[in-house]
Amino acid sequence: MLAAAAGLQASALTPDCTGVDFDISAPTEIRGDFPAMRVQVKSWSKPKGVGEDWLFPGLTEKRYNALAGPRRIPRYLFVVVVPEDPAKFAQGDTGTLQLSHAAYWHSLEDHARIESPSCNRKVTVRVPKRNLLTVTTLRALLDPMLVGGAT
Repeated sequence: MLAAAAGLQASALTPDCTGVDFDISAPTEIRGDFPAMRVQVKSWSKPKGVGEDWLFPGLTEKRYNALAGPRRIPRYLFVVVVPEDPAKFAQGDTGTLQLSHAAYWHSLEDHARIESPSCNRKVTVRVPKRNLLTVTTLRALLDPMLVGGAT
């Protein structure tokens, strides 16, 4: 929904073989290319944090490695904090569709990959609470030129 609101294209990747849930791209060319990113989306109904960070415990080492380190196409973790009761996730009427609660983004580009990663072991990732995912931040992650309508 955020990608559509930001005027971007989001394509779901199924099956999820590479640790990427969505490719998000700009439908317009900027500086000779079409900006793109890849994202892994995780929902979380029992958020815990310390200070300025969420402590997200839900990535396997394999999925962590799919996000860690530098990439030709940037990759991000999107953590969506949702109500424990799935029926309360979305509220709608004739004028509004509202999702609860919020989503956050984090780049693991500067994190080292784990040697011999396992699907059976989990990694806790610190996600800054300041990294609230909005239309503006999504566009800025894709390309700073998209913020403010500059294309």
